Amino acid sequence: MHRLVEKALKGETLVGTWLTMNSPEVAEGLSFLPLDFVVIDMEHSPLDPYDVEVMLIALKGSQTAGIVRVPWNSPVAIKRVLDLGPDGILVPWVSSLEEAKQLEKAILYPPRGIRGVGPRRAVKYGLVDRREYYEKYLENLIVIAQVETRGAIENLEGILSVETVTGVLVGPSDLSASLGIFGQIDSPAFMQVIEEVARKARARKPLVAIYAPTLEYAREARKLGFNMVALSSDIEVLLKAYNNMIREFKTSP
Repeated sequence: MHRLVEKALKGETLVGTWLTMNSPEVAEGLSFLPLDFVVIDMEHSPLDPYDVEVMLIALKGSQTAGIVRVPWNSPVAIKRVLDLGPDGILVPWVSSLEEAKQLEKAILYPPRGIRGVGPRRAVKYGLVDRREYYEKYLENLIVIAQVETRGAIENLEGILSVETVTGVLVGPSDLSASLGIFGQIDSPAFMQVIEEVARKARARKPLVAIYAPTLEYAREARKLGFNMVALSSDIEVLLKAYNNMIREFKTSP
């Protein structure tokens, strides 16, 4: 069982952030902070597998878990990322039981799945016996399906029934767009939907995650039952901090 799952099962709230910049220094610097995890984003950033590998290396030895958001629910993308040896993966746009099963097949080796054998960094470049990895890798792997469409809400019970899925993550922007209320992520209608997601997911899975663009939103999400919260992203925090500092300097005596 992964340490994040253990902490969640003890009732702790896991805190993380999003990484979109190709910077091992930023990844390593954040790992010195009391962060439980970072999500290295390949869906909405220019990061490629080598970038991800270097950022995972920067996290090595820390207590900050490296979870990689793959660009799509694709066996090829999932295979390449798993071979890099992350703590877990986040898979976007899982909207049905069939798509959740597709995700599961991409994670599992034959005969249960279709993942090709060649784990590379995940077996320390061959220093770990492949058979040992083959038999045990699922015990410590985090697999999160991203809930961000109307279909995902309607099919949530089916998605949660898939054994290898450790949890779900609400993507507020895409989900609000799919529900026809784009950007209204703090509206009563939207909050009611995600509260239902949190309630159903907590009954079935240890990790119930959300991306929170602001600290206020993160606090509200925790009240609704989310136990894994990503606080903003590297580029957003950087720009806000600089913008605030510039504004304060220009308006000061």
